[in-house]
Amino acid sequence: MSARTSSSEVTIDRTATAIGPRLRSETEGVRDAIGKLRIPELVLFFGLIFEGSMFGLPLPFNQVVMVGIILLAITRRPQVALGRLQLVVPLLVIGLFYIGLISMFADPSEFAFDWKRRLIRLALTAVLLMVLASGRIDFRSGLAGLGVGMLFNAFAFYGGFAPDNYGGYLSGFFEDKNVAGMAYAVFGVLMLAVVERRWARVLLVLLIGVLVWETGSRTSIAALAAGVGWIVLASKLSVLGRWLLGIVIVIGVSQVAEDYSQIGVFSDREGSDLLRSRIDAASEVKVHDAGFFGSGLGEAYVVFDDDPGKVWLFHNSYSTALVEGGWPWLLIVLGVTAVFALRPFTRELSRQQIVAQAATVTTLICAWRLGEVLFTLQWALVIAIALYAHARARDRYVAEVNTSPEAETR
Repeated sequence: MSARTSSSEVTIDRTATAIGPRLRSETEGVRDAIGKLRIPELVLFFGLIFEGSMFGLPLPFNQVVMVGIILLAITRRPQVALGRLQLVVPLLVIGLFYIGLISMFADPSEFAFDWKRRLIRLALTAVLLMVLASGRIDFRSGLAGLGVGMLFNAFAFYGGFAPDNYGGYLSGFFEDKNVAGMAYAVFGVLMLAVVERRWARVLLVLLIGVLVWETGSRTSIAALAAGVGWIVLASKLSVLGRWLLGIVIVIGVSQVAEDYSQIGVFSDREGSDLLRSRIDAASEVKVHDAGFFGSGLGEAYVVFDDDPGKVWLFHNSYSTALVEGGWPWLLIVLGVTAVFALRPFTRELSRQQIVAQAATVTTLICAWRLGEVLFTLQWALVIAIALYAHARARDRYVAEVNTSPEAETR
């Protein structure tokens, strides 16, 4: 045996010896993480993917699941004290009371949706937000359930037993490709908050990227890219740097949407983009007519003279908020989003807080072109995780200060 052969064998043995324990450690880590998952959260959050009505129920199945999550949370103790973060509660109550009052005294238009039913859904969303923010529900298990649900939706779609409403674009049980794109993008980014291993995070980003691409939702693709970019870059930046990054993202997304929206695989979107432009133009007219205080819930739709029997919902969630509740409602919703989720003036941020920021960026981009996004299930989950992450980071900081040598000598 030559010296070179012997040396190669020694190198291989050393590599195998090094890889073995590491692989065993990774496997044990994954097994331990799976073993800690809570079945109730896993099952309930799995059910959130079903946007349509099921089992003869008069409302979407995921709203029934939201009630189930709230009832489960009531039986649990809060894991964190929100402290001053509880300011979000009166803000949400004031906002809902205001928009309910506006809707009650408004004169509904011909095709307006039932404002009472919509108000109940908004109130349900607000309650869900608060019980989640206090840590009554295990986020790791919940997000795992969402992940399993989203994978199941994709397999069911391509297996032929989930709805296909958009000519091959991934929609499935979300029933709308844009809703599917938003859900995959927002929930996918949020899941990065509970995935510890770097290789697992990379694998998750690649998988979610493929699924979002399959929805054909250009806005969701851009939103996911912006969210992942935020996670990669924001942790290395100061407060000013994060502000500049946000500006770059806004300009970049706007530029891409304007110049590259109909190239490559999206070259056949001219007809749908023309319709979107007509809806946007009609939406602007309704925003103007709604005035400062809005026209009430259920009014975010347009009807064209050449097709008077067809109702088209707004594509812009900001316009929806302005038409339904005017500037007070929009400012409350955006204020809650910016102050409690984006936290634009906070210097030190944990990894979970950075991910919550990224999910907020993803959500705000989706709200620009994907219809009803603000004050939805996706929005509520983002705000809740942001509040929880901040409370955890604050408690961790206080604990470190109290156990420091300086504190012990005082």
